[in-house]
Amino acid sequence: MATKPDASLVIFFFLVLAAAASFFVDGAGSIVKETCAKTPKPSSCEELLSTSKADDVTALAQAAVAAAAKTATEAATAARGERDKLTNGKTQWRCMDSCAAGFDEAATKFKPGAGGSAAGAGSKLVQVLDFVELTDDMEKSKDWEWRWSCNECKADPTAPAGLVAKNKEFDKIMEVLPAILKQTPAVVANSTKPAAAKA
Repeated sequence: MATKPDASLVIFFFLVLAAAASFFVDGAGSIVKETCAKTPKPSSCEELLSTSKADDVTALAQAAVAAAAKTATEAATAARGERDKLTNGKTQWRCMDSCAAGFDEAATKFKPGAGGSAAGAGSKLVQVLDFVELTDDMEKSKDWEWRWSCNECKADPTAPAGLVAKNKEFDKIMEVLPAILKQTPAVVANSTKPAAAKA
């Protein structure tokens, strides 16, 4: 006759499972909080990574880059849709066309690199940081402003609300993405290389 499992053992088993699950969740949450605390906008960063199950900063950075790629693609699609409603060559058309091109470029740069090796993933994060990080000259450049956002379009009262919202969503990601990337081992290692070795 089969014996029934001891009730205390069953309870102990479920307690162990619950503790393990709690440890996993708390561990992932701690990584997000620790990483986001080192960004300019911790709350925005935590919101961006709230659904990530990553257990290290590299995986978190990859999740943030993937979110940026998705948002850039959606913004580009919205901009093209608005552009196609306008008269070709006019100021508003050029604004939307430039906006769409900038977001398309970003989405392309953010796509995962070929292969799945850790070295390849790290190299891709270094490339993304090189693409998104600002210099003083870039911040003062009108070309950079057009490259990333639809500021000229937003200045027009007729600018579509959906595109403006998507643009703002992308801007929020850009506020924290460089700081997330700079915490990854690959970027830290690259920052210590001589300039000639980075070329």
